[in-house]
Amino acid sequence: MENATPAKPGALRRVLRAIATLAGLYALACIGARWLSTKLLFPAPPPSYGADLRGLLTVAAADGRTYAAVHLPNPIARQLVIFFHGNGEDLGIDATRLEKFRGAGFAVLAIDYPGYGLTGGNASEAGLCAAADAAYAYATGPLGWAPERVILYGLSLGGSAAVWVAAHERVGGLVLESTFTSAYRVITGWPLILGERLPSISRMKRVCCPVFVLHGTTDDVIGIEHGKALFAAAPQPKRFLWVDGAGHCQVPEVAGESYWRAMAEFAASLP
Repeated sequence: MENATPAKPGALRRVLRAIATLAGLYALACIGARWLSTKLLFPAPPPSYGADLRGLLTVAAADGRTYAAVHLPNPIARQLVIFFHGNGEDLGIDATRLEKFRGAGFAVLAIDYPGYGLTGGNASEAGLCAAADAAYAYATGPLGWAPERVILYGLSLGGSAAVWVAAHERVGGLVLESTFTSAYRVITGWPLILGERLPSISRMKRVCCPVFVLHGTTDDVIGIEHGKALFAAAPQPKRFLWVDGAGHCQVPEVAGESYWRAMAEFAASLP
């Protein structure tokens, strides 16, 4: 039996060089994706509000950082909604929506991430999570809310902040509107880039509270497949609301009263 002809050294070197080139290109793609995703995730627009914003206060975190926040108390509220806004917004832009939550019977707390609104610092993934932790600590500390009466509400980018908190803190419920499974998968659809950013889909495994997922069927920024995947990964009990004809962050406007009914039903279902 004849032995197989060994590969020529020149051919082997060419294969190794090709592998090294591909690995280098992939590494550059990962670095570029991280840089670009930071610009897209955290545009941190100029502040839309001043010191006269209703309910404005400062939340001091345990690490010494401070955050601009809005607190709208409600003497008849059984639950507090902690609202985490999207990447192109701040407390001023969402002021009307926060008032509507209060009008629907909730107390409300919302916070600006570093680099947003009147919160100092640079916008970042770590800053987003730190702000979310600070909001939860303030709600269950100085404001005196029991964890089981806290509902985390995340809109778009804010959904990742809400999931982050729900994955390691006790809360009454989690609401996710128009948010993503992970930041990279908004573009790639699959985990193709090394090192996920804001991986809500994997963090959902550690969530142990009731979950409500809302998404528009015509969302062309974060496709509804993200909402459906998060719903599938969520623990029981869970519910969803897919709103026909709603684009990105348009769920309340398009759904109308059915949105507020659904929110009330979810809140009433919490233990």
